[in-house]
Amino acid sequence: MIDRFHHLFVAPADFDKSLAFYRDALGWSVSAAWGEGRGERGVMLSGGAVTIVIAEKPADDRTGRPNLHLDIHDIDKRFSTLPPGTRVVRPPEATHWGTRWFVVEDPDGNQIAFEEVHGATR
Repeated sequence: MIDRFHHLFVAPADFDKSLAFYRDALGWSVSAAWGEGRGERGVMLSGGAVTIVIAEKPADDRTGRPNLHLDIHDIDKRFSTLPPGTRVVRPPEATHWGTRWFVVEDPDGNQIAFEEVHGATR
């Protein structure tokens, strides 16, 4: 079983300023965008071998969001390997963007998303 890096999530204090920094200052290209005019905005940007997502926080989000997203090819199998006592923030479930994931928390409260992204579109 291999955990593959997929993307880092950056929680912006100001979405427009963050987008301008990554897109204009760093020259990264926008590979996907969502929410313009109908909800929380977000973009996926590529800097070559690095992908980040910046997105506005939903008003009802009280749990925080994962910063590290890993691409897993069998969510249920990977979830079954977690040892007892692992802090599970979200058990395996479908996401509204067309993937499946589960989220755990490390001892410092950092959230890590294990996500089945292959075959999904963002």
